[in-house]
Amino acid sequence: MTKAVLVGAGAIARQHLACLGGLPGVTVEGVCDLSPAIAEATAERHGVRRWFTDHRRMLEEVRPDVVHVTTPPTSHFRLAMDALDAGAHVFVEKPVTPTLAQLEALVARAAERGRAVVEDHNYVFNSAPQEILRRVATGEFGAVVHVEVLICLDITGPGGFGDPNVAHPGLELAGGAIGDFVPHLASLAHAFVGPHREAHALWSKRRRSPLPYDELHAVVQGERGTASLGFSSSAQPDAMWLRVYGERMQATANLFETRLTFARLRGGPKPLVPLWNGLEEGRDVRRAARGTLLRKFKKGPGAYEGLFELVARTYRALAAGTALPVGAEEVLAVNRLVEALKPEEST
Repeated sequence: MTKAVLVGAGAIARQHLACLGGLPGVTVEGVCDLSPAIAEATAERHGVRRWFTDHRRMLEEVRPDVVHVTTPPTSHFRLAMDALDAGAHVFVEKPVTPTLAQLEALVARAAERGRAVVEDHNYVFNSAPQEILRRVATGEFGAVVHVEVLICLDITGPGGFGDPNVAHPGLELAGGAIGDFVPHLASLAHAFVGPHREAHALWSKRRRSPLPYDELHAVVQGERGTASLGFSSSAQPDAMWLRVYGERMQATANLFETRLTFARLRGGPKPLVPLWNGLEEGRDVRRAARGTLLRKFKKGPGAYEGLFELVARTYRALAAGTALPVGAEEVLAVNRLVEALKPEEST
């Protein structure tokens, strides 16, 4: 059995634990949180035998194979280092570290110890991006020319990152709360156009709030194509749009839903191509709307499908000794782009 433990019993921890609970050959041996009440309640809810408030004690007593770090980002580096020094692999929530220098030190230590550092690039492993990547790999899509990723999410209101009564830990990141989402943008860009060669970002603020920024728009030159990346707190309704443009096909997905549509080159009279693509798109949108609704009533990963898929693939790779779905070089490349996109005053 592979022994796993988790540090930080917040909201995202529940998804990690739900996923681990369904993996064959994996047992969760401990949960740690600074709050005894939260640690105990989380352990009881997920059937974990032991809970802790001191992560070093947990590492010493449990001797885990894998440590999941789901605490606020500013604590990731220290916790991941301690896990590596205890001989464990680490699966870390994004952003893996607040700075690139810390990540480079973490990857170097992992290499010394023969351990893995995996960052949660969950949206890359959603079914829609995976289907697009599959079609790219088979040649059906053609070479990717350009990719667009835009997150529309109001994070300025009460209960969000901009709540003046509760200082969200994400505000400590470069770019403030948006910095917590940039790894999603960067990981998807990397998946489709490779490591970046050049990147330019425009940070701005449209609303009054405690946030330093509420808008980000960037252009990226990658090894295999270009990308435009964005985050908007004002554009509504909430959505996460992924649009990929290839030489033979184009794809559009809303990663907050199950929607995925394709427009393709077709045989026959050219004036009829938009008609056939439109009819197919309408059918797929209706099907996705039903699927998104039904997903809310079913047990399972729901909106966290990519996290469940990535965690499952990671554990299979560790057990088999094969290549990880998110390796060290990919984590470094994604975070080099994150670094390039940071506001000038923080670089």
